[in-house]
Amino acid sequence: MPIAVGDFLILDAIRKSEGFAVAVSDEAIAEAVADMAGDDGLLLCPEGAATYAAFRLALADGRVGRTDRCVLFNCATGLKYPMPKGGRKIDLANVDYSDL
Repeated sequence: MPIAVGDFLILDAIRKSEGFAVAVSDEAIAEAVADMAGDDGLLLCPEGAATYAAFRLALADGRVGRTDRCVLFNCATGLKYPMPKGGRKIDLANVDYSDL
């Protein structure tokens, strides 16, 4: 059975920072993967998508405010998993390269 290697370190950091932990469902993680791919073109691993799903939950319930600064870590690659549906396509014929 898999176990977290640094679970006690994580819990210690949460307590010392007066932070909190959030559990999210597999469905919320899959939705976060799809949303980040479609909206922002980011390919998150499920672990990274879990941080985004937790952020959205904390934002919705008020534990995180709209003006708070947060860092979300995507610590692996989404390339090991099925590709989510992409968002809008770039019209390469109309890209403005003048600022480069």
